[in-house]
Amino acid sequence: MSKKLLLAATGLLLTLNTASAFSASLAKGLKAFEAQDYSTAMSELEPLIGENNLDAMNMVGQMYEFGWGVDADEAKAVKFYNRCGDQGHLGCVNSRRAYKDKAYRVELKTVEPAADSGDALAQNRLGEMYEFGYGVSRDTSAALNWYSMAAKQGLVEAEHNLGRAYNFGSGVAQDFAQAEQWYRKAAEKGYMDAMFFLGAMYSNNHGSDAGQQTNITAYAWLQNALELGNPTASAIQSRIVMKLSDTELEQAKLLATEYKSKYVTPFK
Repeated sequence: MSKKLLLAATGLLLTLNTASAFSASLAKGLKAFEAQDYSTAMSELEPLIGENNLDAMNMVGQMYEFGWGVDADEAKAVKFYNRCGDQGHLGCVNSRRAYKDKAYRVELKTVEPAADSGDALAQNRLGEMYEFGYGVSRDTSAALNWYSMAAKQGLVEAEHNLGRAYNFGSGVAQDFAQAEQWYRKAAEKGYMDAMFFLGAMYSNNHGSDAGQQTNITAYAWLQNALELGNPTASAIQSRIVMKLSDTELEQAKLLATEYKSKYVTPFK
């Protein structure tokens, strides 16, 4: 056998032996984990994490979350769940979801009484929890109700969320006039996301702005959203520019400057 072939065969044998060793360690770790022998489980599983073994990460994450054989450390648990969950490991995805849901249920115990007592921030947060199913069953109608209460107290985040609900028909019939009204309230307080969605609405001819052409108004809101840090605004704005004459583009830029002085600068 040539020297090259001998080296290749040796390398393959080492690889197979290493893989076999890791497989054996995982099996031993799993057996110890299921037997609640967490000290042995950790000694078998921890080295495998360095080899990016996703099953080992999930089990070690659970050990840190629940304090099985180690001091409970939720930060470490989340780190392992995120690391393997981001690589598509179903067990880690489920562990991460269960961990987050537990945290949301704890949060709910604080948020719900505060919302009931009229706290606008808590009302808006409870609306988000119902809209996205954070610690509660998803209920867009309940979300709309809480957003409405907070928005009526002038909370800018809730005004935006209420506008979004009307824009997309979440928990209520789609109503662009209502969406425009609430987005604009938030946008005029310097809220970037509301500026973006308001501009996007105008770019699609949803909504109206007395005395201004729709595309000019859309450009102005999107320009300010872009300057505040919304990168998606640029793509929509570029399409609008293609529809504007040179004169209209100058008008749009002047309006953007006017909006900036009224609705951005005062809130910095």
